[in-house]
Amino acid sequence: MRIEKLAKGKIEGFNEWDEIPLVTDVMLIGRLSKTPDAIEPDIKVIGDDYISRNHAEIFYSFSDCCFTLRDTGSMNGSFLNGELLEKDRPYPLKDQSLIGLARISGEMRVIFRFRTSWSTLPSWAQEDPAKTLSNKGLAINFAARRVYVTGKEIPLTGKEYKILEVLYNNRGNACSIDDLAFEVWGEKAASGELIAKHISRLREKIELDPSNPCYILTVPGRHGCYRLET
Repeated sequence: MRIEKLAKGKIEGFNEWDEIPLVTDVMLIGRLSKTPDAIEPDIKVIGDDYISRNHAEIFYSFSDCCFTLRDTGSMNGSFLNGELLEKDRPYPLKDQSLIGLARISGEMRVIFRFRTSWSTLPSWAQEDPAKTLSNKGLAINFAARRVYVTGKEIPLTGKEYKILEVLYNNRGNACSIDDLAFEVWGEKAASGELIAKHISRLREKIELDPSNPCYILTVPGRHGCYRLET
């Protein structure tokens, strides 16, 4: 994916006209926040306040055999070939598609050109997405790093997937904030607030009713402890 326009600021680690490799199946694009407990995007826009902290996601869909673009609730919009995206609806990306972020006074603040071919797709995009279903409809394929709920493929960021994996490996048992911080963030500190934000986003994606979760439960009487029920 090539950077073709930056009205202000920069993309962390890249310059204008650089190619950004899609190294994981979900890439969150957003403005890098100075708040220590903010969720960190994979593609970080620095110095442009018109870009939302969680602006959009690029997700590889096995069911559609293509990359898709999804607006994750941006304030100033995400665009595909100039057309405004509906929030949370995935749009398929084709070779040479233009991805625009934040149209202000008729001008895009950031423009990417999506470029792909099967010969250059990363290896994980060609893995077998066979499902492993649980009794409640939650499916996790660890070999292909895919997650399904009642047969529907769910896009998760790297941190969201790792949290779910840790909870699954300890399913039925309580996982504390310290457990999740160590397993997911390692030596890099992660506060309880940051973990709670990731849990909330994870529930919004996999739970039919995030306010009354049936998969990721908060353990009663133990602050900051979670349990996965399958």
